[in-house]
Amino acid sequence: MAFETLLDHLCDIYHIQCSDTSPGYNLPSSPSFSYPEQPDLSSVPCHFGVTHSTVAVVQADPQANLEAKLKLVLPTGTDVRLNDKIVDRTSGYEYTAEVPRNIRGHHVTVLLRRTGQQEPL
Repeated sequence: MAFETLLDHLCDIYHIQCSDTSPGYNLPSSPSFSYPEQPDLSSVPCHFGVTHSTVAVVQADPQANLEAKLKLVLPTGTDVRLNDKIVDRTSGYEYTAEVPRNIRGHHVTVLLRRTGQQEPL
């Protein structure tokens, strides 16, 4: 079985951007984090590994939220970083990337987290 056949999903990767903004009134600036409108990497072949124990639907007000922690497998050399936004192109779900790991130069694995409110870790 070739590794490329494992990569049966597509995702978009957005790198987090930091900018210093001042709230005005002569207050000092503080860092502000955001994601760009267009993905930095688009249609990246990947594989979302999901187990039933890491995905939960949490009832919240006014709607239920999908919370998950899962593993993403990417080809080696993919530019993925801590706190990147990963969007599953099939479902449209957004995840926040934890620390990526290069597995013996063969592939990259990243643990992803999804909560009700997506925020940097």
